[in-house]
Amino acid sequence: METQLWSAENDSLSVVVYSDASVVIVDKVNDAIWRMGAAALQEEGPINEGHVWLRTERSICEQYPGRFRGECEGDLCRFTLLGREGEPRGDFRCRFVLDGPWFDCQVVDIDEALPSLVFPTPIESESLVVPQGVGRWIRKPLSQRHFWVFPAHLSMRWFGGLRGRHGWIGVVDQGYQDAGVMAANMTATTGWLKSMNCWQGQRSVRFRFVEGNYVELAKVFRAYAKAKGLFRSLVEKAKATPALANMIGSRALFLWQCRTIHPECREDRMQPLLEGEQSPYLKVHQTHEACIEMVEAVKDAGMTRGLVTLCGWINGGYDESHPDVWPPEPALGSIDSLKKLLSQPDPLTVALHDNYQDIYKQSPSWPQGVVQMPSGMPMPGGYWAGGQAYILNSKNSLDYLRRNWEHIGKLPVRAVYCDTTTAVQFYESYEPGNEQTRSQDEAGKIELLKFYKEQAVVLGSEGASDFSVPDTDFLLPFDQEHVTGETIPLWGLVFHEASIRYTVSNATKSSPEALRKLWLSQMVWGHQMRWYFASKDEWEQSRTAFSESFYVDDWLNRVATSEMVSHRFLADEVEETVFDNGLTLRVNFSSQDYQQDGVCIPALDYQILEGR
Repeated sequence: METQLWSAENDSLSVVVYSDASVVIVDKVNDAIWRMGAAALQEEGPINEGHVWLRTERSICEQYPGRFRGECEGDLCRFTLLGREGEPRGDFRCRFVLDGPWFDCQVVDIDEALPSLVFPTPIESESLVVPQGVGRWIRKPLSQRHFWVFPAHLSMRWFGGLRGRHGWIGVVDQGYQDAGVMAANMTATTGWLKSMNCWQGQRSVRFRFVEGNYVELAKVFRAYAKAKGLFRSLVEKAKATPALANMIGSRALFLWQCRTIHPECREDRMQPLLEGEQSPYLKVHQTHEACIEMVEAVKDAGMTRGLVTLCGWINGGYDESHPDVWPPEPALGSIDSLKKLLSQPDPLTVALHDNYQDIYKQSPSWPQGVVQMPSGMPMPGGYWAGGQAYILNSKNSLDYLRRNWEHIGKLPVRAVYCDTTTAVQFYESYEPGNEQTRSQDEAGKIELLKFYKEQAVVLGSEGASDFSVPDTDFLLPFDQEHVTGETIPLWGLVFHEASIRYTVSNATKSSPEALRKLWLSQMVWGHQMRWYFASKDEWEQSRTAFSESFYVDDWLNRVATSEMVSHRFLADEVEETVFDNGLTLRVNFSSQDYQQDGVCIPALDYQILEGR
């Protein structure tokens, strides 16, 4: 029979922890009881194998249902993790704390024999809420096991669950850089990773309980983010960087300029070589003068304000020479012509694309600052336009940026899109004398972002991550399909008026109906439009759609600096978002008209209500 190890009670909660690690939590304020079970899925070996992207899918062959045997040890609880056959795998100690409405689980030390640790055991729930992409409400049991890390898979350091009219949120308060979420079936809880092959640093996850749904969970984290200095409004940012005002509530234009074609890259990808591509050559899409003509064309089509980003202006074109980007590719025109392009007057803001996460072997600086894996080999990244990329240590990334800024800073540049910085997980490096922990990687990325802001430029990056919000102005989240009943605007409910998010809006092969659904999704999520063009032909194919879609900009301009206060499903394919300036948006994604309160929302259409 399990014995009681620890208990505490205050005006908000009553919590009892038992010797098998199960927990009973009474939420006094909202009259609900929550339970943590007696098992948590554990890995046989390390979860993080040192690759550039952690493999999220987990197999029953590499996991076992860990159980626990606990005893009191002063003000701590010592637990022994038991294996598949009940054998002891290793010990760890925990401190449990009640702090007002928060229940805090602190893992204070872990036996080095354990390669990883999933703890505490998950809370029993009917559905899961996770900040993946736009946001996910998981209402059907997961078909696979997953391990999601911050910020590559989870844009904010929390996860949660719902049961009936009640919910819970787990905020990874300490050690989130070395943590993730283990999810299976309809459960989710924290998994802890070693740092530099040993257990070091602080680890804690804090639980809060609410009456409500995913909106209330998001608002709990919004308050947490503000208290932790993770929130800074667009209005405040625009005061410091006036060029941002052009972008708030408008669209973005991304122009591809050039890239170097490497035939061996196609071969490396197991693709057939194209006729005539026997040796590397530079492919020019749009010169600086052609880009100026494109800007005039989009102005004529109705884009009177917004962001223009130049992709592939660097030496050798897109991705080719990072971090050795200077001088600009001469085939695109003179530096004076680049300056002319960058000097577009308000209300347009022109940005340069750059990258200090990746380095390529053809870069003169190779291999200085490359992350080293435990084997001593350089860490390979993605296979991009420049070929095989490798990952840079954040300390060296900042050094390269400072060096480059001696040249870039002399251009009339008012904005930079610093690719990938906020999209990926944190990396360790084992280079002797230049080691890097995941926490140090995060700190280095923050210093990189802060350097840009010290130069008074508007700053953007890829993906999304809560740590970057104070120092970035816009983000390019990964493209995401709108899944009815599952995709929910968690990021918007937390950070809508603190961060512009641009979503790709043109797809030449998409049907008009698919494009319409995409644009309606952007309106619901609070995502501004992003259009890519690599040629005049691509522009001509999208010109009509480009001109017809300004109703999206008009709506987002009305709410861009307002808090998204709620989101709900009025029907399976009808959604509503409400903003604190009194505006409400209702969108009908279905192929049938929707009737409510005597008002009809036509199929694939929207309705704006004022003063609600």
